[in-house]
Amino acid sequence: MSRPLARLTSAAVKKLGVGTLTDPAVTGLVLRIRKTSTRGIVREFRFRYKFKRRTGVITLGNFPGLSLADARARAQWFRDLLQEGIDPRSAMNRPGPRAAVELPAAGNSHNVAALIKDFTERHLRQRRKHPEYAERILQKELADWAHRDARTIKPREVIELLDAIVDRPAPVMANRVAGLLSQLFRYGIHRQVVESSPVQLLFRPGGTERPRQRSLDDEELAALLADLDEVSKRAKRDALTQWADHLQPLRDSK
Repeated sequence: MSRPLARLTSAAVKKLGVGTLTDPAVTGLVLRIRKTSTRGIVREFRFRYKFKRRTGVITLGNFPGLSLADARARAQWFRDLLQEGIDPRSAMNRPGPRAAVELPAAGNSHNVAALIKDFTERHLRQRRKHPEYAERILQKELADWAHRDARTIKPREVIELLDAIVDRPAPVMANRVAGLLSQLFRYGIHRQVVESSPVQLLFRPGGTERPRQRSLDDEELAALLADLDEVSKRAKRDALTQWADHLQPLRDSK
């Protein structure tokens, strides 16, 4: 439950403790303050809204990288879109306030969603039997970046994204996302969508993974059975070859 404040100032943002607070200056603007194991106290601005009876949340950025004034400007822009009957998330590619992060123009092939789609179709589906798992991870974990221009993603944002996944806590998923992000942006360089990769990691964000016993999900089970079927076919072929080699000397003697 968020706590309302009579007045929110930049000085107050620096001093407030862990919790979630609403800014009375702009309806929907929320300041979430949390303590992490890797970055200490994180102060994150979010915009909460309802559109056609559905609740949405958009992450605006972290303080002090994003000032209180800029967070309010972004939140107010989103509120203006709601007044026009437009879902803020689907309209993030429209021109916004100068303080906002650069957003791609409509239909821009440089946005992250387009890069994920191209990466899936041209790369994953050509090299993986079951690319859907990787595609779901990218679409879910990069949802807030979907309409961002891939060229504007910074190394610090990658670190913040992975740290947030580790803090959920989901360290193994953080490792999966880090690997897929690295592949995604290397593919983007290959396709000349981006000039460089923001994934510049020295270590796996989730640390060393320990093997553990667990149940296979439907997708993993299907992949295992498909592999076993292929192994069975090879084993049958090898057995027939060996039997033919065994019978050949008998045929020759006759």
